[in-house]
Amino acid sequence: MSQKNIKEEFAKVILKAKLIAALFFILLAPSIVITVKGLDELFGYSEDVWFNISVLGFVIYGIYYLFFWKCPKCGSFPGRGWFRKNCDNCGVELS
Repeated sequence: MSQKNIKEEFAKVILKAKLIAALFFILLAPSIVITVKGLDELFGYSEDVWFNISVLGFVIYGIYYLFFWKCPKCGSFPGRGWFRKNCDNCGVELS
């Protein structure tokens, strides 16, 4: 795999991670609104339902991070953070 392909593949991994993080924050927002405003429900759903939905968003992000946050070259965990320059495992340049 060429250096260009590695960078392109890791850019796709980062894009997907950012989209899933955005989904998590969208699912978390109603819980925050309910808590800050002191509401009992929002859009017909109780605080508990919104909390469970936000936990689901967190779990989805965690699963992605655990199973798909991989270095395109070695297939191992490259290290934390979206702004990685190199893989902590094999040292290949990622971005």
